[in-house]
This record gives sequence, C-alpha cells and structure tokens, in this order.
Amino acid sequence: MPPQGRGPAWPSAPSGFDGASTAAETDDTSTVLLGTGRADIPELATLVTGRTCPALTEPPEGADRNESQQAFWLTHMRIGFAVMLAESLAVIAYSADTPRGQHRELVLAIAVASATVMGPMLFVARVVCTRSWRAYFSFAWTVVGGLLLAFCAHLDGGIDSPLLGLVSLPLIYAAVAFSPIAVAGCMVAALLELTAIGLTDPVRASSRMLMVFCAAAGLGVLAVAVAWNRTRQDRNEFLLSARLAEMAQTDGLTGCLNHRAFHERVAVEIERASRYSLPLALLAVDIDNFKAINDTYGHPVGDDVLRDVGAALRSCLRSADIVGRIGGDEFAILLTHTGPDGAAVQAQRVRAGINPAATVPVTISIGIAILDPTDASARRLLSDADGALYQVKERGRGGIAAG
Repeated sequence: MPPQGRGPAWPSAPSGFDGASTAAETDDTSTVLLGTGRADIPELATLVTGRTCPALTEPPEGADRNESQQAFWLTHMRIGFAVMLAESLAVIAYSADTPRGQHRELVLAIAVASATVMGPMLFVARVVCTRSWRAYFSFAWTVVGGLLLAFCAHLDGGIDSPLLGLVSLPLIYAAVAFSPIAVAGCMVAALLELTAIGLTDPVRASSRMLMVFCAAAGLGVLAVAVAWNRTRQDRNEFLLSARLAEMAQTDGLTGCLNHRAFHERVAVEIERASRYSLPLALLAVDIDNFKAINDTYGHPVGDDVLRDVGAALRSCLRSADIVGRIGGDEFAILLTHTGPDGAAVQAQRVRAGINPAATVPVTISIGIAILDPTDASARRLLSDADGALYQVKERGRGGIAAG
C-alpha cells in the first residue's frame, strides 16, 4: 500500500518540454503535445515504484513549486536570444564586409531587425519563463530563427553562402533542452529549409547539396539521440530522488508518514483550512495493550501488528486523508474537509477496519479533535485529540471519544 497522503496534484520537473506547478493552476499541454519532459515524472515514479511519494505529491503550501523550472527556462531562453543576437551581428558584419554580394540590402535589413528584437527579448525572457506557454514559445522562435537564417543564406547565394552553416545552430540549441519529439520537429524544419535552398539555388550543385543535406540529417539524428538519452537520464535521476524523498518521509515498518513528515503536513493543512475557512479533523489512534502484546508474543509479532494496523488504517481512508505513525504504537489521521459528524463516521470506519479475526486480537482507541478557528494551531489540535484519547482509555479502551 502506498503511504497515505493527498493524491498526485502537481507534476514537477527535469529539462525537456515544460511542465506545470499544479494540475489546477498551470497548463501542461505543451508537455503532452510536444514531448515528455519532467512534467509527468511524479506519475512515472508512481508507476515504476508502485508507490505515491508524499514529498512529491503535495509540497508545502505557498512554496514556489515551479521555481526551478522558471530558472531553467529563463537561462535557456536568454542563452538562445544571446546567440541569436550574436548571429545577427555576425550577419551584419558579413554584409558590411561584402557590400557587393547578392541582395545585400534585404539581408542587412533582416539582420538589423533580428538584432533589434533579440536585445529586448533578453529582458522579456524573465516574464515569458513564468508562463505556461513558455515551451511553445521557445520551440516556435527556435524554428522561426532557423527559417530566417535559411532565408538569408538563400538570398546570399544559396548553397555557396557561408551563412548556411548558421542553420545548424537552432538544432543544436534544441537538443540541449527540448524533448526528442520537439528536437525531431526542429530537424525536419532544418531539412526542409535546406531542401528549399537546394531547389532554388541557381547553380544547382547537386553533389554539394547532397553532402550538406546528409550532414544536416546526421546532425539532426545526433541531436534527437542526445535529447532522448538526456531525457532518459533525467527520468532515472528523478526516480532515484523520488525514492529517496519517499524513504525520508515514510515510516519503514507501517508505510505511513513518519513523525516529522506528518507534523509538516498538519501545519500545511491547518494553514489551508484557516485560509479558506475549511473544516479539519484529527484522529489520535492508539493500539490497546500493545506492551502486553510485545511481552506475550515477542517483538517480531508486535512489528507484525504495527504493520497490519498501519495497512488497515491506510486502506480504509479517503485519498485526501493523511495517516502518520507519531509514536511507538500511536498513529494519527488528519481528515481534510471534515467536520464533527464526518469525523465520527470516519472514526467508526477506522475502528471497524481493524481485523478482529487476526492471530493476535487487536483493538484500537480513537480520540477525535476538530480544528478550533479561534486557536488554529497544530499544538491545540493534537492536544485536543490526545485528551479525547485519554478519555477512551479511562473508560476501558477500544472506544471512540470526541474532544
């Protein structure tokens, strides 16, 4: 059973076509349509490991979950704009050095216009990198940049133009960050550009054009292979990180959140409930006479009891509820969007979910606490639940009480 927590809510990050910070807040269609980047990797981690990592599925409220993505795309786009600016300046210098070349005025005008646009884009990138369509934008201007370079090479004499070498740069740029599918799209665009140059070249040097086309095709295949290998490595590293993050937050014996992770989630949910005026309940669960079980049957059997109780608690809860092991034989369950009546129903369900036909008879006591809006703190919520649990213990165990 996976550790209980909130279900996958936000996909996050390696390089590749862009992802979203939350499924509800950000559009990740660029990942779906243009290739797989890091957006779907938390779900991939779940498929590969068979577990849902609470560290990945619900980060702390208010954290900038997309900060690393924004930093990556900001750097990547600025590098691209800077290279395009340098290419434009190089074409301007080339045009100035060869004033008698073909279509010099038009080539120079295109280069000046490109340089004029690329300069401000270095600053506009800071805004673009925060948008959900940043991957589409980066892909589109990479293709447009290649088209402009190919058109300038065509104006400058076609296959004999030294500007033809610049057409490969957008393909190299794409291989650094884009998904294999997007890189393949850039490769197709580059080959179509070269085909158009070859067909319109006045000299029609077929053998030379064939070699240029083959070189471009080889470069394209290498770029796609590099992108595929990089994406695979990114996924492997992310899966390892996901597994380590899961282990850091999960109690190894019961599969529930550990003490630290559970209390972090309590703080998150209290903040959320206070902000949006949502009900929140907490169940304190204690295994009755657990010390006697250990003394009578031994610690291995006690471990089996803890494991079985943890599995039972996780199996009978809703996907939005959170269960943690907060002590030796003590568990706590956070019920989101739940008031007093709903908490009582859930407590009955939890108690009934403990199998009475087990080899070692086990009962549990449950204390219920409801978040007080006038004192919305984890300390108060946990204290109220402990107080209610103490009432059950005083009455003879195996029951439910509300604080």
